[in-house]
Amino acid sequence: MQPSHSRVECLIVHRVGNKARDEGLMLSESPATVDEPVAGLILDGYLKGVASDKKRFQFFHESELRLNEIYHYTRQFFAGELDFLEVSRRIARHLYARSQHPNISAGDLFVILFSGLDDDNRPERALGIFKSEIRDDFLTLTEAGTRIDLSHAQGINPHLIDKGALVMEHSPTVYAVDRFGQKTKYWLEDFLKARRVPDVRSSTQMMTRVLEQLSEGIDDPIEQVRFKDEVLTLCGGEETVPARDVTAMAERFVPKDHIDHAMKDATERYGFELEENARLPGQGMARRLERTLSKASLGHGIGLLLPSGFRLENLRSVDEGEDGLTLTLRLSRRD
Repeated sequence: MQPSHSRVECLIVHRVGNKARDEGLMLSESPATVDEPVAGLILDGYLKGVASDKKRFQFFHESELRLNEIYHYTRQFFAGELDFLEVSRRIARHLYARSQHPNISAGDLFVILFSGLDDDNRPERALGIFKSEIRDDFLTLTEAGTRIDLSHAQGINPHLIDKGALVMEHSPTVYAVDRFGQKTKYWLEDFLKARRVPDVRSSTQMMTRVLEQLSEGIDDPIEQVRFKDEVLTLCGGEETVPARDVTAMAERFVPKDHIDHAMKDATERYGFELEENARLPGQGMARRLERTLSKASLGHGIGLLLPSGFRLENLRSVDEGEDGLTLTLRLSRRD
């Protein structure tokens, strides 16, 4: 996605309150006037802040994609079935209907039509949907003869996006950002109904987290080290590794229901489900895991940071009561 030659074609602002708190919905009757300085701020702030491959999501619906409201409304607009004013109003009403959680703040909803976006070497239009929930405080300067006065003002910082989405004309892809996503997840889950598009980076992070979580759940220190060795051997020996091979290896050490639970937790955290046939960068995962899996738990709240090139072969623990605890370790060199 290259936004460098993009233009702001039209912009409208609606005010959306929290329906659960009986706050209102104010719909503008016409688009706002946008001069060149404002358009420059919009392009440099809002557009560049959301048009990133790291923020790629995809619309979904439990039954049919066309029943996803935002996807449906934007398709109607791009097909010429709705004009800009009407599609912006439908988007605002949909957001208002989804603003039921007590933690959802009222805010100003910007709907912006962009043109000239370079997607796969073809110019494309896109609808930007941005909600600003926080007003920033500013100092303004005013010249008064030979004196310069300061005064207070409030405004919106276009470089600090609270919630945003960029809907492409010819694709179910939506670029999205939610700065307060850990507090309220309604923007992605209820309003947009969008799931993250997995890429190599996010898939690697997801599987790495799962393996770390599974390792921490193995109580026997020797088995924990063997699990880590198996992980590093599997990942380090191949350029790419299927996700199903990693989970199959883990089943030799951890019950399948524990693996399913860890994968479910990771799915909720990262916003996508990792396919069994997904190819993961084996050697890259091995380098990432080597730093975290070099730690071994010896029980009794004691941990061991294994030196590079060594593995834990045996552990003997003797509880001597009031006199203390004796641990005898045997380390062997890795091949």
